[in-house]
Amino acid sequence: MNSLGYAEIALVVADAERSARFYIDVVGYELAEYDPGPGARLIKVGPDHYLGLWEPNVWGAKRRPFEGRYGAEFRQRVGQAHLVFAIHQDEVRPLAERLVRAGYSVHGPEVHQDGSLHLYASDPDDHAMEWWGRQP
Repeated sequence: MNSLGYAEIALVVADAERSARFYIDVVGYELAEYDPGPGARLIKVGPDHYLGLWEPNVWGAKRRPFEGRYGAEFRQRVGQAHLVFAIHQDEVRPLAERLVRAGYSVHGPEVHQDGSLHLYASDPDDHAMEWWGRQP
């Protein structure tokens, strides 16, 4: 499988709006069209690259793709991050199947607002990983 690069770096921040103003007004990035909802902002940092800003207990509040120790830590502690890899949309389901065959729990694939498939799993050290299906 070939990665298309990273899709999003997600950070837990104390105040999503304050952080968004920093990345937009000071750094020069722009607000993404996709709105993740209250307590979160998605910043576009490149053509297909994003910075997700999530307040504690906002990310994963409606659905918990990561049930392990990392998922709980990520949701609660400012400064936590997780990696989101961009892959071809048609590779998301086969990856889910490989992870399950190897004994890993997965959440998804699930369809997001933009129609893309997302897959969540924890690595052997319980780091939160996500694969975002893209159509290059």
